[in-house]
Amino acid sequence: MAQKKVGTRELKTRLGGYLQQVREGHPLVVTDRGVPVAELRPLGRPDTLDGKLRALQAMGSVTWSDGHRLKPIRPLKARGPSVADAIVEDRDDRV
Repeated sequence: MAQKKVGTRELKTRLGGYLQQVREGHPLVVTDRGVPVAELRPLGRPDTLDGKLRALQAMGSVTWSDGHRLKPIRPLKARGPSVADAIVEDRDDRV
């Protein structure tokens, strides 16, 4: 299904109607002199997790992953006694 296209002037004139179409789930490509410049699409239902995440993304509060996974964390090599050993030793001094 091809996305509907609308020019900036037409969008400005009939914004309310186009926003209603977007709310109903129909994405809209905005063009300026025939060149696509933006896409209006529904954010999802605000009461779902996806809707909330998309709203946060629209505000710039979160970003989506680019698909790369984080590298696994490699454990540090101990340079002395472990923290647990240090705590046990400290407690032994108090008895």
